[in-house]
Amino acid sequence: MKKPATLLFLSLLSIPAFAAEGLRTLPDTAEAMGMAGGRLAVLDDASVTRHNPATLTDISDTLLTVTFQPWHGKTDFAGASGQSDSMIDPWKLTGSLYMAHSLNEDLTLGFGVNAPFGLSISWPDVGAFRYFGASDVMLQTIALNPALGLKINDDVSIGVGLDIYRSDLMLKQRFPWALVAPGLPDGTMDFEGDGWGIGAYFGINFDLGDRHRLAVTGRLPVSVDYEGTFTINNIPAPGAALPSSPFTSEIEHPGSVGVGYSFDATEQLTIGVDFEWIQNSTHDDVPLNIGANQPLLAGKTAVPLAWEDSISLGFGIEYDWTEELTLRAGYLYSDSPMSNPTSNPAVPADDRHIFSLGFGYTWDEVNTVDFAYSLIHMSDSTITNNITPAFNGVYSYAWDVLTLSYSRRF
Repeated sequence: MKKPATLLFLSLLSIPAFAAEGLRTLPDTAEAMGMAGGRLAVLDDASVTRHNPATLTDISDTLLTVTFQPWHGKTDFAGASGQSDSMIDPWKLTGSLYMAHSLNEDLTLGFGVNAPFGLSISWPDVGAFRYFGASDVMLQTIALNPALGLKINDDVSIGVGLDIYRSDLMLKQRFPWALVAPGLPDGTMDFEGDGWGIGAYFGINFDLGDRHRLAVTGRLPVSVDYEGTFTINNIPAPGAALPSSPFTSEIEHPGSVGVGYSFDATEQLTIGVDFEWIQNSTHDDVPLNIGANQPLLAGKTAVPLAWEDSISLGFGIEYDWTEELTLRAGYLYSDSPMSNPTSNPAVPADDRHIFSLGFGYTWDEVNTVDFAYSLIHMSDSTITNNITPAFNGVYSYAWDVLTLSYSRRF
């Protein structure tokens, strides 16, 4: 039987965070979030297993890092015709677990469990988007990341890892049976599917003297084919629809390339700068194949996205106030991959400015607690030429993120 603590941790992983860069979530440990825009060449907790496995070679013992990350925010909509709606459930919870183990001076193993992509949003099911889009959307992607770091020499280290994804997709939308006969109650359409995908990633670190470091990372896209069931209720008459039918879809999670640079300005102060390119153009659309029930979608076979590739860039600073206490701050900008014509309230977001503050405290040389607070600022989005006119209007956002991590050396 699983222990209660294990069940709690798994439940946290199963609840996706609000999308940060398209469907990609933000960094998932407090050290990384504390210096959000400058982490690739600076980060040294066990989450380097996923973010830059070349840094695994800097870990000389066994290191465990566990993280809890709650989000709080809102998304409001004001339509051109005076209608308005607000997102339901302001809290989103997620977490991660990483472990690194040094085999010798040159070789270190890593393993991680995290939620790298996710989306969770609910709109009122009788609101402005009632018949035009999903009122409930959940994309839950859990990654298993085995990784290996290898020191080539004193100046160069490399790392490789696998992305093993388990993903669940759920969409819920009302269906107007009144189209068949006036006065009939609405039905509810449920699309539920799951699938697996596998990819790979790498990292390379270059020590450029005593005070400079360069990191290069890359990640392949991962395609997940979803298979599951479509259901609809309140069917008014035999033959109008089937209560259930097979559901299939596909999402290709994007690849990325990142470059990070760090500079030790003093013995206490480190500055990091990051740039990442994210291949969000892999999200062309989300197919909706429901077999014999396909006529219910009135010719619609997919949710159109037509996303564009995007970038993120920023900086982070880390200051060792004492041997036990480290202070951090960071800024990260990421542009939205979405365009007005295919913008969808299921993924409400715009260009993001992320400001973060954090600290880490170490005691007995083996225990560390890290904390970060991040403010996500997004300007209001005005959608005017959407292919679904009901989506036109003004969207406003407000998000705060808290991140708490505990690390233990053995």
